[in-house]
Amino acid sequence: MSGTFQKGSPRMFDSAVLEKLSRVHPSIPAILYMPIAAVCVWAAVAVDHTDALGIVWRFAAGYAAWTLTEYWLHRLLFHLPVRGPRTRTAYFFIHGVHHDWPWDPSRLVMPPAVSLLLGSLVYLGVRAALGPDVHAAFGGFLFGYAVYDTFHWYTHVGAPKNRLLKYLRREHMVHHFRESGTRFGVTCPYWDVVFRTAGRP
Repeated sequence: MSGTFQKGSPRMFDSAVLEKLSRVHPSIPAILYMPIAAVCVWAAVAVDHTDALGIVWRFAAGYAAWTLTEYWLHRLLFHLPVRGPRTRTAYFFIHGVHHDWPWDPSRLVMPPAVSLLLGSLVYLGVRAALGPDVHAAFGGFLFGYAVYDTFHWYTHVGAPKNRLLKYLRREHMVHHFRESGTRFGVTCPYWDVVFRTAGRP
């Protein structure tokens, strides 16, 4: 991380198409993934024939799996160690641009071109591991992702009044501006406590 925090919005790609795809309206994750999560719940009933209790616990398990994914993706991939020009470039494109330009509103959520690919791989992996009765869990996972990306945007542009939201925003800002090696759980700070990355009180 460079340690400099700039305003404005950098150009990331020479290609006009890739540059445009790298900029995303903050409503896109909710618009795209909340309906898919709802279809997954419908499929759990109509295709998997899962009862109501089964849907609830599978959905909750999928959401919990997302929170762990959120934490470990942020800690291990988004903050991969920079050890030379290749890892520096990879870090910049994965997450460094966001840390250097934290107020760029066009790059606060993940581009669908990336999230759709990753989501499809997750679905195929979970289906291979758990079998076809996976829709409710995957719906919970997608719901968690949509909440995360939407809330991440809000932590940068919003002015929360609720005590919990204020706390989550403050913790994320500490991650950005004071202790980037801590507070990796944007919507799930409890994993930072469990894995001892909560930082100084």
